[in-house]
Amino acid sequence: MNRTILPESCGAAPMPAGPGLFFLVNPASHSGKGMELWKKTEELLTGQGIAHEVHFSKKQGDIARIARQLTEDLGEGGERTLVILGGDGSVNEALQGLVHPERVRLGYIPTGSSNDLARDLGISRDVSGALRTLLQGKERRMDLGCVSWKEGGERRRRYFAVSCGIGFDAAICQEALCSRMKDLLNRFGLGKLTYLGIGLKQMLTARTVRCVLRLDKKTTLRLDRMLFVANMSHRYEGGGFCFCPQADDGDGLLDLCAVDGVPKWKIPVVIPFALFGGHFRFLGVEHYRASRIDIRTDAPLWVQTDGEVPVKTDAITVTVEKGKLRFVCEKETET
Repeated sequence: MNRTILPESCGAAPMPAGPGLFFLVNPASHSGKGMELWKKTEELLTGQGIAHEVHFSKKQGDIARIARQLTEDLGEGGERTLVILGGDGSVNEALQGLVHPERVRLGYIPTGSSNDLARDLGISRDVSGALRTLLQGKERRMDLGCVSWKEGGERRRRYFAVSCGIGFDAAICQEALCSRMKDLLNRFGLGKLTYLGIGLKQMLTARTVRCVLRLDKKTTLRLDRMLFVANMSHRYEGGGFCFCPQADDGDGLLDLCAVDGVPKWKIPVVIPFALFGGHFRFLGVEHYRASRIDIRTDAPLWVQTDGEVPVKTDAITVTVEKGKLRFVCEKETET
C-alpha cells in the first residue's frame, strides 16, 4: 500500500485502519529540504517492502487536519501508526489533531532546525537511522502537556510534547518563525544558532514583568522581575539548551526553569551554561516541579508550545497528562 495523498483529501471520508505506516510530511521543513529527505525515506521504505502511505502539508494547519482525519474513526480496537517527517513544530501540529491518542503510535523522522524532541529521545537526525528506530525501536508512554488561556470569552488550549514557555523564550520563537536568518543558517546546517542569535538581539529590548506562579494549587510564588518561565516535559529547548536537566517525559510532572531578577548584562553569561544544564548555579535561575502551573503576569507576553506561538496573553494554565502519548523510540521509560 504505497499511496500519496495531498492535503485537499482532508475532507474525504477517513480510510479504514489497516497495516502499514502513515507519513505526515512537511516538505518546507529545514528550509525546503523536507521533500528531499522524504524521497530518501521513501526509497528506503520501498527497498524494504514496507507498506506506507504519505500525506503532504502545503500550509499551516494541514498536518493537524490530516492527523484528525486519520484518527477520528479508527473503530473499536483500531490502531494506526503516524510518522511525522518535519521539525518539532510539525509534531506539535500533529498533536492538535489526534482524536484518540491512546490508539495512535507516533514515530518521528526529524528534519527541523532545533529537533529538541529527537535529541532527548535519542532519535537520529540521519534519515536511515531515524527509520531504523521507527522500525526496530520500542514503544514508550510519554506525557502530553497542555496550555490553556481565555480568548474572546472562550477557553482555548494547545498541546505540546517538549515545552511551553512564556516571556523571553517565546518572544525568541515568535521572531524565529519569520526570520530569514533561520533559513540562511539552515542551508549551512546551523539552524539552531538562530535562537541564540535572536536571543542576544532581543536582550537589548527584553522587559521583565511581575509574575505570580501557583504550583498544584498549593504553593504561590511571586516573581518581581520575571524574564521567562519554561514549563518542560523534556530536557532541551531552543536547539539544544538543556533548560531542565532533571525533566522526565514519563513522570506526570513538568519541570520549570524560571528566570527572575537576573540583570540583563548577566544573561549572556548565564545562557552558555544552559547548554549543559549548569545555569541553576546562578542566583535568580530557579527550578520547580508541578503537574499544574497557573501563571499570571502584569502585562501580556508571548507564549510558545514546542516553538509554535499561538497567543500573547497575561494568564495561562499549564497541565500535563501522564503517559497520554505512545511514541516509538530507543529510549525506554525507567521502572
